[in-house]
Amino acid sequence: MPNITKRFVDTAPPGRHYDDRLPGFGVYVGRARISYFVEYRSGHGRSGRVRRYTFARHGEPAPDGGTWTAEKARREALKLLGRIREGFDPLEERERAEEERRRHRPTVAEVAEEWLRRDQRDNRDFPEVARIVRRYIVPAVGDVPFEKLRKADVLRLVEGVAETAPVMANRVFARLRRMCRWALSRELIERDPTAGLEPPAKERSRDRVLTDEELVVIWRAAEHMGFPYGHVVRLLILTGCRREEIGALRWEEVHDLEGAEPRIELVGERTKTGEPRIVPLSEPAAAILRECPMFGEHVFGRGGHGPFKGWSRGKRVLDALCAEIAGSPLAPWRLHDLRRTCATGLQRLGARLEVTEAVLGHVGSRGGVVGIYQRWGFEPEKRQALDAWAEHVRRVVEGREAVVVPFVRR
Repeated sequence: MPNITKRFVDTAPPGRHYDDRLPGFGVYVGRARISYFVEYRSGHGRSGRVRRYTFARHGEPAPDGGTWTAEKARREALKLLGRIREGFDPLEERERAEEERRRHRPTVAEVAEEWLRRDQRDNRDFPEVARIVRRYIVPAVGDVPFEKLRKADVLRLVEGVAETAPVMANRVFARLRRMCRWALSRELIERDPTAGLEPPAKERSRDRVLTDEELVVIWRAAEHMGFPYGHVVRLLILTGCRREEIGALRWEEVHDLEGAEPRIELVGERTKTGEPRIVPLSEPAAAILRECPMFGEHVFGRGGHGPFKGWSRGKRVLDALCAEIAGSPLAPWRLHDLRRTCATGLQRLGARLEVTEAVLGHVGSRGGVVGIYQRWGFEPEKRQALDAWAEHVRRVVEGREAVVVPFVRR
């Protein structure tokens, strides 16, 4: 018996082939398609009837957003065979689902909630995914039986969003496409209405870096706004953190605020990469946190309960104050540009690339094999870099000439 791999599937002769490493897992190679299956006995003992359950077609959409491959099918077969040993019968489940589907055709809204519960619950971006589904997809096509959803419905939905929010239209399309692939893999639908469609808007990588003059205006406007939004903005400038990392900051994540090494310690669930991260706090950053009232467990949420939520209103007020201070509105910018500005500033001040990446919490040059063996966290270098950046910001805000602080090379 063969070992079912990509190489084998690409060259296998027509017919049914069984894997020699995973009993019960097989692949069928036909003239027009290649499909993966598991074979098992229903009932108990060797007297049970042999059943064959085809669960995927090679190269077709998989629930994870990619396509089915030999290795992906092997992992799915391993899970299925484990459940079968516990008494689960996938063919009976399919028949029950088909009967249920005949009796009740689920709507897009019903499938969406099921998809959120089963496929997206562990997604660290679950709140945003759920918001997109419930704000854009469900109001537009929620009442449509899912199997009746057509390409025209999808296009109407995403093109309507794109008229006012092109980037959000791409996010809506991405969520709907994954939902459709998930539904297809569970035979809730027989075809994917998003297949062959492209995202409605072209996106370009943003490269906005604020000048020192703009940074001064934003800093002064944030000082004028005060707690909470103004404090958040100044911390974003000084730390290079992501918006959510500061906005949802808890007091339990802040350490040694009055000591020699003030810092923020984020667990993996709070970072984009899923890796825990330490953010050293310069003295100006620590001073901002010392000014914050301790209402509850969160630093910036209303009354200390939950993360900060007034992003849109806060940005509008901040932009208005910036225009007043500068005499005219600043060129369009986003809070994320503060992070890019911090990174660029660190490079300009002489920080090594890997230190800048460590400050930002990026994998970057430490990915792959290097990331496996290189476990140094650059904590002293990160603190030195952010101290130098804070000093630069202080000097430009005070109207003094910025100086480059020499970095100690390790």
